Amino acid sequence: MPRYRYKALDAQGATVRGEIDAASSEAAYDLVQAKKLDAFSISELPKPSKFFQRRGQAKRKDMARYIRQLATLLSAGVSLLDALKSLSRSNAHPTLSRASQAIRRDLRSGKRLSSAMEQHLPALPRYVPRLAELGEATGQSAKALSDAAERMEFEDTMRAEVRTALSYPVFLTVVGSVIVFLLFLFVVPRFGNLIGDNRDNLPMMSRVVISTGIGLKANLIPVMAVLGAGFAAITFMIRNQKSRARFRTILEGLPLIGPVLLQAELGGWARTVGIALDNGADLLSALNLGKYGVRSERLQREFEEARIGIRAGRNIDEVLGESVPEFDPLAIDLIRTGRTSGGLANMLLFIGKTQEQEAQELAKRLATLAEPIAILLIASIVGTIVISIVLAMTSLYDIGM
Repeated sequence: MPRYRYKALDAQGATVRGEIDAASSEAAYDLVQAKKLDAFSISELPKPSKFFQRRGQAKRKDMARYIRQLATLLSAGVSLLDALKSLSRSNAHPTLSRASQAIRRDLRSGKRLSSAMEQHLPALPRYVPRLAELGEATGQSAKALSDAAERMEFEDTMRAEVRTALSYPVFLTVVGSVIVFLLFLFVVPRFGNLIGDNRDNLPMMSRVVISTGIGLKANLIPVMAVLGAGFAAITFMIRNQKSRARFRTILEGLPLIGPVLLQAELGGWARTVGIALDNGADLLSALNLGKYGVRSERLQREFEEARIGIRAGRNIDEVLGESVPEFDPLAIDLIRTGRTSGGLANMLLFIGKTQEQEAQELAKRLATLAEPIAILLIASIVGTIVISIVLAMTSLYDIGM
């Protein structure tokens, strides 16, 4: 159905602008008049070109913006059905537009918002439908969704900053690897042909480099097949949830990367539990919701042990101090203060924000270290190749003398 932009005068004589769907310009005029507005300009909006429409799956940034828009509409007093209708007609991602229509149909048939979101937006973080469910139960859907959008936006910002910081080191690594590969493929074999088969008197380093270059050129097709299989295996691991979980467990055990990942997870857990408490959930329900924001299997087990202890009647600060050793003593003290003062929700939100910001800073520092490490690594490999060739030619000259 075409969409029209209109300008009209209200009862006080003020100019009102808006957009409306109608079968024709005459129908649009009648609809505007039905709103008790005196229309003086109606024009049809051009249809967006299919060439410029966004395709594929919605990114996390698109979904965070979508949840933020939904929360904003609800905060403005728009009903949930009307808000979804508005989002389905907006210029948002086509996938999200179709999801809005599907969610709206499910709501009209009696389904809950949380269930419909899980079904039609499966890529959403797991805590978002749970917060939507909490908002439905407490009558604070707008606030719950706004809090969920805030966390999604922070995660997206952190991910983008780390990605930007790592882009140049990754570029250096890729270009350097290509240069090293071409050196072994085209340069080293030429020197190998000059030296010939008598390489017994060459230094060990020279023999290894020259043999590697000649072997690579002689077996280029099998080597390329192995590299292709390795790339396919890495792609499968990235897309497979179980493989990602195992790889994440390995990363958590590394000395530099592990603390960053765990600190970000702790901050996310504290923020999610704080949001749940701030939206009216009881402590056990909030703790149960908090696990949906944790991806670390190790922390999931520890938080589940803590939840069992709290359910048995123990204080949250005591249980977390015993079950989750990754929490520093200061965070435990802040949780104890929040419990005794009745401000546990605000204290957890503060801890979550602090932990996530510290993880963000650590990730940036780690990313800045990646650049000199990449340069040093590539320079070392290229230098080794050059020195090996020079030593080989020098040895050949000495033999000739």
